[in-house]
Amino acid sequence: MKGSAAMVLAGLLDASIFLDLHRLPELFCGFPRRSGESPTLYPVACAPQAWASGAVFLLFEACLGLSIFAPERKLVFSKPLLPPFLPQVTIRDLKVGGARVDLLLTRHDEGDVGVNVLRRDGEIEIVLLK
Repeated sequence: MKGSAAMVLAGLLDASIFLDLHRLPELFCGFPRRSGESPTLYPVACAPQAWASGAVFLLFEACLGLSIFAPERKLVFSKPLLPPFLPQVTIRDLKVGGARVDLLLTRHDEGDVGVNVLRRDGEIEIVLLK
């Protein structure tokens, strides 16, 4: 599932390169992908569309296997995966309960993802399940 989420995430990023202000529409036409060309836009699709933009973050959350348990002030990364186009990502000022954290996620050569805590304000537990 994470591999599929990463593939869709990469496709959305590729599509956004061709779109005005990188704003994702609510849908695209269902034509085959053409290398180096923009996606075929659906003429009456709304752009930007809030759920289309929000989908990127949900796909990223799925790739990371991220679960947030706010009452317990706990973050769990379960077998995180970073897509091939994204070797490293920084998450800043993530609020969980009354705590805040900055994280650096890095993909290593073997595909393993490391999670480094850059800053922690307040009590928060960070769990990495491999």
